[in-house]
Amino acid sequence: MELNNQTRKACDLCYTRKIKCDGQKPRCSNCINYATDCTHTALSRKSKPRARHTVHVEAQHTDEEDDLTTSPMKLPPLHLAMAMVGIYLNTWNSVLPLFHADTLLRLVGECYARQPRQRDPVVWAAINVVFALACQQVPDGASDGRSEYQTDQTTEYLNKAQSMISTVMLGETHLLNIQVLVGMVMVLQTAHDLTPSLILISATMRLVHKLGLHNHAASTHLEPVQRRQHARVFWLAYILDKDLSLRTQQPSVQLDDDIDVELPSSLPTTNDDNDNTAGIIVTADGNARMNYFLARVKLAHIEGRVYDSLYSTRAVNRSFEERRNAKESIVSALDEWRASIPPEFSAGVVTSNTRNKPGNNGFFCVLHSTSLQCMALVSRAHAWDGQWVSGVRNHSRGTQILQLPPAWEIIVHQARGYMLLFREVWSGDAWFCWLTSCPYTTAMVLLTANALYNPWHDKIQSDMELMDSALLWLNEAMREHQSEETQALWDTCVEAVRTVKQKLAENITTPLGYYWLLSRPDSLEPF
Repeated sequence: MELNNQTRKACDLCYTRKIKCDGQKPRCSNCINYATDCTHTALSRKSKPRARHTVHVEAQHTDEEDDLTTSPMKLPPLHLAMAMVGIYLNTWNSVLPLFHADTLLRLVGECYARQPRQRDPVVWAAINVVFALACQQVPDGASDGRSEYQTDQTTEYLNKAQSMISTVMLGETHLLNIQVLVGMVMVLQTAHDLTPSLILISATMRLVHKLGLHNHAASTHLEPVQRRQHARVFWLAYILDKDLSLRTQQPSVQLDDDIDVELPSSLPTTNDDNDNTAGIIVTADGNARMNYFLARVKLAHIEGRVYDSLYSTRAVNRSFEERRNAKESIVSALDEWRASIPPEFSAGVVTSNTRNKPGNNGFFCVLHSTSLQCMALVSRAHAWDGQWVSGVRNHSRGTQILQLPPAWEIIVHQARGYMLLFREVWSGDAWFCWLTSCPYTTAMVLLTANALYNPWHDKIQSDMELMDSALLWLNEAMREHQSEETQALWDTCVEAVRTVKQKLAENITTPLGYYWLLSRPDSLEPF
């Protein structure tokens, strides 16, 4: 070791034992106590250059910050970015307006005008969310290997946005922060595993409440365009909250009694704003229009009631009479909701009437699948209701009379229209695949049950084609996602369809008419 240039005051004993030396002469107090000579001959350790070390650490930290800000906050070339923004504005944002179009374009322009390390991380995350949603809507033929392209690109942009999630959630809360989170949930809700979207929507709703989006009083001081966008973002979060709640059978965050926000149809508009028509869809001939956004909001409210009626703790403690009244009320609400949809946008004909906007087909598939699923759930006639499927199976074997729920013809009509829509627009790489597959399976079971109940109705031939097509689809789906429950359901439907075809071939009737059964019905709980 080198000698220290500064004179050491502590004696050898105090220095080596690291105790305080009082420096008394000829011997310090500690040397007297330890009965040792008080010497100053031991070598001292050289002190570290603290100032230089601190400068080095700070410089290293600065370099790390530069790496963290420069590398992840890059963006694709501007011409590609504008193409994706255009796709997003003409698809997702045209029906579910998460962003004010002019505001989004301004944010993109400002972000591209800055160097990567100077970009706002929340704005950068918002742009990547837009890119992720746009990639789900890439038109057919836009790239080779479209399915792989969609998945990879969507995941890449979503991961980039999620890399800033702590800044988005824990930083100062503005509307843009919530828009980023809602956009992330929009992407995540289309996945097979709903856990990430369920967790994120819960946190998002808390920030919605923090900003007061659920109460119009918090935005009365804003300009009309800003006030309208605040309300739109709230309703989009509301739709996701209620939809994920029903799909996962877990309670939603937002209470319906704690909402004081204008519905999309009554939001203020301005003559000089080009965003007034967001959420509105017009037929190709221009003769009919509907507010898709408003329809989704009202349907989300019904979804919340379905959850409360079927899965909530409160529902378990209700009497049979209370549960029946609740279900009847929901069926009435669904009837009213369907009546509000112009016939040009019904499931069976919407694709031909909106051929000018093929990108909207997926949104209508989601809309009608959700409506059908709500009706099937409250009627206890969905594909994953064990008692219902067992009844269909036993009915096909002639051992049980199938008890049909109320409004059976309406449910069957819905199922038939939805199967036509699904067959026309669905593909394995569609972004709405996981959102609409279960209702499609439910529709298949409903048509199968109707064919068993009345194999000679006037639409039996077209229904048989729909059922055969659905069975082929389900068989393909089972290859990728094996499930004993799905296999049992497929076996039941195959057996039932075979029975119907046999009856049609024989063209026979029995004294019981359509009830060609061998034994009395077992005791099912009344609908």
